[in-house]
Amino acid sequence: MNETLGRGYARIDAIRAARGEPLTAMPEPTGPPPDRYNSVYVTLFVAGTAFLLPFNSFIMAVDYFQHHYPNTTIMFDMSTVYITSACVAVVINNLMLDLFTYNTRITFGILLSLATMLFVAICNIGWDGFSTNVSYTINLVAIGVVAFGCTVQQASYYGFTGCLPPRYTQAVMAGESAAGFWVSIDRIITKYGFRQPRRSTFMFFVFSILILLGHSMLHHVMMRHPLVQYYLRLTNESRHRRRIQLHLNPNEDATLMESESGDGAFGVLKLQSPALSNTGTVDGENTFSFANPLYSPTATIPVTSAPLASPPPSVSEASPALRTPRPSYKVEDVVVESPERPASWRSFKRGVLARWAVARAIYPYMVSIGLVYFTTLSLYPGIASEVPSCRLGSWMPIILMSAFNSFDFIGKIAAAWPYEWSRSQLLMASGLRLLLVPLMLLCAAPRHSPHIVGDMYPILFSVVLGFTNGLFGSVPMILAPSRVGREHREIAGNMMTLSYNGGLLSGSLVSYLLLSMLGPPAGAPCRTYPTPPLPTLPPLTTSAPNVTYILSSLH
Repeated sequence: MNETLGRGYARIDAIRAARGEPLTAMPEPTGPPPDRYNSVYVTLFVAGTAFLLPFNSFIMAVDYFQHHYPNTTIMFDMSTVYITSACVAVVINNLMLDLFTYNTRITFGILLSLATMLFVAICNIGWDGFSTNVSYTINLVAIGVVAFGCTVQQASYYGFTGCLPPRYTQAVMAGESAAGFWVSIDRIITKYGFRQPRRSTFMFFVFSILILLGHSMLHHVMMRHPLVQYYLRLTNESRHRRRIQLHLNPNEDATLMESESGDGAFGVLKLQSPALSNTGTVDGENTFSFANPLYSPTATIPVTSAPLASPPPSVSEASPALRTPRPSYKVEDVVVESPERPASWRSFKRGVLARWAVARAIYPYMVSIGLVYFTTLSLYPGIASEVPSCRLGSWMPIILMSAFNSFDFIGKIAAAWPYEWSRSQLLMASGLRLLLVPLMLLCAAPRHSPHIVGDMYPILFSVVLGFTNGLFGSVPMILAPSRVGREHREIAGNMMTLSYNGGLLSGSLVSYLLLSMLGPPAGAPCRTYPTPPLPTLPPLTTSAPNVTYILSSLH
């Protein structure tokens, strides 16, 4: 297409030069502004931390919730509610891509998550004035609301970074792992520093809220960065060109081609949206306007600036030499004032078809990331919180989750390594991770006597689970947007997020099946044996009658 456009512009410039008109000024390509001090990268890293921080905060307070709600499935319920709400949020976010901007959707998610975290920290943990059942329900509702706000942010950020170079998608993915790593360190410090569970959990939530406040300020500064504005402008222009192509010909790209007649007739088409009539009102029919005259130096009769629907009978019946060739109008200048909004069934259908086309292009990456998070949510945090330890006690689930989060962070950093993963490699690695499900399950089943005994085995499995989750959960998300055109990268990011949340939801549901394999709740599986009593000896007496009796008995 670029070569055809170049030939067309060269032809028009040659005609203008022959007429003494000024030549077309072609814009010189300019590179993107620099990301000085990596400020955009750091902000997106913090963003990835912030939109997963609420969920990780609830999960890492496992010791408080298990102590506050004994003999319940609180960890499984919170995980399932979160993922279900997240899937609903992804679907709604996909339907509202064209209704709200990135900034609006992300700001909405930040405010919703922040308000909910404040309510839980102050009213449900700090004050703790509700009954156990009411408090349990409040936690589930709160994590559902938090999930909606955080997922709107997550899907919007992945669509947003799809418009930027790939390293910025990796920044968000690394930030997600940093969220788990941060809350692990935070929970260890607060649990060790505050012996009272409620006080330590309250301070734990306060630190998370402070990070959310900092992220809110950094985000609004980043959206005004020249680098961000540059790539958003490129994406908007690409979308507008695509819409123009759909107007010109729904089945073909709009290209600048020479006239079939070969006489060198060229026209200039100027597309304006919306077009205004002379009275200043919007004229829905006046979509295409031919603002400049036809360039036809060999024409011998006047030619109007718009082609006739059908030639007059006198002309059509005349000899071929007297006929004027039908001009071809080409796109030279485009003026688009506002993006098109879906206002009809045709627009909705076009959006669905676009998503289906993107899904067909990136389906191996969607399957890969879905399998990765299916395996992870089958085991984490539910089964991981049920692994017993006679030596570590209530610290065991915290250590397992900290090991997972730490190596998940390392895995997401390793995803930036310059290695070209093929689709088959990603699918194979995602499938092999399923072997971790029975291995981790045997560390907790059955409850009274697990088949795999020892503290090191579940910790090792958590390390492998975390590292592979970070690596193979990031690479598909980074590669997928580059497999489609720039105008479809936001859709690709949102489709990957949809598959990601589908894996999370199915994995959290399977975790209930795995929980049933553990058996009914029982006491600690640690075998304690009573200490045998020390042998008692008869008291030693040295009275004279006894000594005389003993000596006499010897004779």
